[in-house]
Amino acid sequence: MANENEVTGEPTGADEPVDVEAPLVVTGVAMAQARVTVTGHDFNRPDPYPGMGDFGWAGNVERLGDGRLMLVHQWGYWHSSFAEPRIIEPATAKRWRQGNWPLDFPAPTGGRCMATFSSDDGRTWSKPRTILDLDLDDSPFGILRCRNGVLLCFVNVQASWYGFNRAPAELAHTLGGLNTQQCVIRSTDDGETWSEPIWLESAGRFYERSHGQPIELPDGGVLWPTYATDERKGRLFGAIHRSDDAGVTWRLLATVKRPDQDVDEPAIARLADGRLVMTSRPDGAVFHSDDDGATWRRTGCIDAGGNFKAPRLFVLSDGTVVCVATVGHLVAFLSRDHGRTWTRSVSLDQSSYGYPGGMRLEDDSVLVSYVQRGRAPSRIFLLRFKVSDDRSAIDLLPMDRLDAVPAPDGQHTEDPDVDAMK
Repeated sequence: MANENEVTGEPTGADEPVDVEAPLVVTGVAMAQARVTVTGHDFNRPDPYPGMGDFGWAGNVERLGDGRLMLVHQWGYWHSSFAEPRIIEPATAKRWRQGNWPLDFPAPTGGRCMATFSSDDGRTWSKPRTILDLDLDDSPFGILRCRNGVLLCFVNVQASWYGFNRAPAELAHTLGGLNTQQCVIRSTDDGETWSEPIWLESAGRFYERSHGQPIELPDGGVLWPTYATDERKGRLFGAIHRSDDAGVTWRLLATVKRPDQDVDEPAIARLADGRLVMTSRPDGAVFHSDDDGATWRRTGCIDAGGNFKAPRLFVLSDGTVVCVATVGHLVAFLSRDHGRTWTRSVSLDQSSYGYPGGMRLEDDSVLVSYVQRGRAPSRIFLLRFKVSDDRSAIDLLPMDRLDAVPAPDGQHTEDPDVDAMK
């Protein structure tokens, strides 16, 4: 039975967000040299297929056994690429159409899961290919290569209805009536072939979604953070699923609930001292676990100064924690005390929306995958940086190539419909 963590109250005193050092600065090369386009509406597009549009989520990156990098991503046509037939509640549909959402876009199976590969540490990428295409819109948000060599891809599957308190009768047979459900696919040959989906029992009675990266513990257990709700307008809570057999079977380990705020899009990481840290949308709340994710307590906050979305956590070799997230655009934060306190944000790419994935490389640099925009037309970018030795700066590293798409000028203005699914 899962542990239910009802996190009451807020941290006080020493756990309040503070500046732990001078504000971070960004150094290194210009954005045009630090960033490459992996795929996009106008670059390295997948081969045509029914329902292909000009948008995809950036997913995540992992190192394969032969040294190549693999990036999994979604490709569809909009912020959510509903399959056909689709039923959207009329008032919701009207609002979305006003934001130019193409609700009549011909897409028999909606968005699909794709993969692309790099043999030069992310500078160039193969043409994306499909690794999963269900009857419904599916998006990969996590990729993990277990120590035994098994590759796990974590997939968000969206039903073709929205805006109702329960599934319309015509579509109630899909996902058992859930609005969104999670599944895992496994590969034992570094992504060449994949298993059939392994479906997780939903932590929420209305939907369960994911954005965070899974982690593998020293004992071989795999933890996957998700978020869920029991009703359409209910409070969102975090959930931790655990597998002890490299993704074959799963159990719900814990839920994390706050009485007065959502736990949305949680991200987790294992710290240098063996504890786990979690942060979540919308306010950067920070939680710690001393027992491998079974129980959690609220310990602090990342003071984002805005709507904090889609965090991704990286732990460097000296224990420094890097958080990359969207706060209007792509930003970063640092913690030098295992996630108790954090710096203020520093902008990584002011021209892009973000919703990052990524990984720490062997030299302690960080690769970040992210999207240009929250709707079509868009591109999937990859950025590489390293934190300075004194932890005072983010140093953008070169990833030059002759066919890179030039970096757009100016600051990203958040698309009006990017929170339409909330």
